[in-house]
This record gives sequence, structure tokens and C-alpha cells, in this order.
Amino acid sequence: MAASELTGSALDDYLNTPDCPQCSSDDVVCTDSYPDGMGGAMKVWRCERCGHVWTTSS
Repeated sequence: MAASELTGSALDDYLNTPDCPQCSSDDVVCTDSYPDGMGGAMKVWRCERCGHVWTTSS
């Protein structure tokens, strides 16, 4: 099975996706994103491995 190569925006998305703070898995999805009122954005993440949910600001 050949490995696929990430380039462009797909690579940027992968590099900007955090690991789960609970189990360290990289199998996480952004479930919501909204403005933080200060020019940035809040993102809600869910780990597909352990189910942990957390937010980050950017």
C-alpha cells in the first residue's frame, strides 16, 4: 500500500491540528469554530480515540 503525500492546504491543516491532550492521539477533528471577539477564533476539538473534547484559540 502506497503512502499518500500531503501538500498545500492539506499539509497546513495536518500541521495545525493538535494532538489530544488526554491520550496524545493525532486522530482528532475540529467540530466547531467561532470568532473569539478579539480578531481570532476559538476551535472545539474532539478526539476520535478517547472522546475527549477541548477548545483552543488562534
